[in-house]
Amino acid sequence: MFYDLNEKQQSWADSVFDSLTMEEKVAQLLHPNFSGQSDSDLQKLFQKVSVGSFFTGTSDFEVMRKRHEIIQKSSKVPVLISADMENGTNMIKDKNIMFPTQMGLGACNNPEYAYMMGKLTARLSRTAGVHWTFSPVADLNLNPQNPITNSRSLGDKKSAVIPLLKEIIRGLQEDQLMAATCKHFPGDGVDDRDQHMLVSVNSLPVEQWEKLYGEVWKNVISAGTKAIMSGHISFPDYQGMRHYPDNALPATFCAKLQKELLREKLKFNGVIVSDAFPMVGFTCRYPAEELAWRNIAAGSDSVLFCDPVLDYQRLLSALKKGLISDEQVENSARRIIELKASLNLFEDCFGPEMSDEEFEEGRGYAQKVADSSVTVLRPAACGSQVLMPGKDKKVLTVTLERVGTTATLSELPVVDEELKKRGFEVDHLFNPDPSQLREAMKTYDRIFINFNIFSHAGLVLRSVGKPAMAFWRCFFTEDPSKVVFTSFGSPYVLYDHPYLPNLTCVWGRSDSCQRSAVKLWCGEVVPQGTLPVNVKQTQVKALELSEEYYL
Repeated sequence: MFYDLNEKQQSWADSVFDSLTMEEKVAQLLHPNFSGQSDSDLQKLFQKVSVGSFFTGTSDFEVMRKRHEIIQKSSKVPVLISADMENGTNMIKDKNIMFPTQMGLGACNNPEYAYMMGKLTARLSRTAGVHWTFSPVADLNLNPQNPITNSRSLGDKKSAVIPLLKEIIRGLQEDQLMAATCKHFPGDGVDDRDQHMLVSVNSLPVEQWEKLYGEVWKNVISAGTKAIMSGHISFPDYQGMRHYPDNALPATFCAKLQKELLREKLKFNGVIVSDAFPMVGFTCRYPAEELAWRNIAAGSDSVLFCDPVLDYQRLLSALKKGLISDEQVENSARRIIELKASLNLFEDCFGPEMSDEEFEEGRGYAQKVADSSVTVLRPAACGSQVLMPGKDKKVLTVTLERVGTTATLSELPVVDEELKKRGFEVDHLFNPDPSQLREAMKTYDRIFINFNIFSHAGLVLRSVGKPAMAFWRCFFTEDPSKVVFTSFGSPYVLYDHPYLPNLTCVWGRSDSCQRSAVKLWCGEVVPQGTLPVNVKQTQVKALELSEEYYL
């Protein structure tokens, strides 16, 4: 009905759907997060509520697969296991294939790389029992200050972004191993705020949205994306709230956006999954007991990060009171079941093991993409950035990171390992004070200043803040020509550090990106990436102020 299924898939979907009670159909709409749950807790949950989907937490491969086996054995209907596999299998800690961020793919602008990232992600994810990825990010990063899309976006121009999105979707879905989810509808990347903290706003006029985001959504839908994630994002002009934008409901609560715009006008017939429940952009509008049913009533099919027990009872109560209709529940449940059928979960919820040779080949391909994405943001004005083994013996690496604002700290250890493999004597400093770095400028043959910053929930990171004072003070006392600056993930650092004499971007802090940086410094790769966004430039212009400011 909703997916293009073969006869065997449709027969199974129809049989399962007809076998479920209305209460069991309601359970198919639940999509909790099992991070931190014990194996026994998972088994007990399924005795209470046989949920339709589960979001998996980051873990080692064997731990992940074992948990997924327990989940599947505990449910009479195969369970969709979801994850944020945005740049390869980044949620598998040990046995993973990690690509650069999506903006790194944009820097390569190579559809083959986008396709292969999708294909390899699907192959390894399915082996671990993950069937549903909340990727690719389809947002245009029009605002460098946006903390959600940022370098997770492929870029800011639809003409470059659309072909890459279509290839990622094709790679993820062509072998029926994984479902793609384009996010975040109706489109993030316009304002500078964060759905985790409030309802963010796509403030474009309808006509402009149609030419930009509207074209992106039309293309990913025509490419066959099986799911779309609805964001805690409003679209005031379309909602008739142009003059009261902060009062506009997010898409997750707005039938006009989900049912009218996405379903009727854009003709999307797959699964609509909400963005996560705990985000303030979702919880700030209604009481907790109303969130789940209002989300479903507005057009969502899968309620992400809900409380599987409490929200199940709340949905049943809403159904009984007529707050959501039998038709809405049945349509959503059928979409979820047909999504499972399209992925052949009735045959096997897992995929065949990857051979060591196949796995290493996949990692090699990811390294190739990382090498190809290296992008020069500012060429060196003087001196050579290439390390000379005979001349540059003592090397210092410096990691600058804004402590306390990222999910996990990383001092980029692979960088040091790779330099040592090449015979260099390497020391390392993390967020040094000015006196440490001033002394280092006299001692070391070459110094690498590495910005390990990226956008994260709740903030935008371009500058490292106070740690940056360590290196700019040294410029007044020592020769900076021996210093090489590299950004590990964000091209926007150039706006907050416009005085840097050189700057190159590798797109992330994965092992492959760290290796790419060392290859660059040693002259083993030539930068080929092209900046896929406009980095903000300082402009001199009048402020748009009302008359009262001049009185």
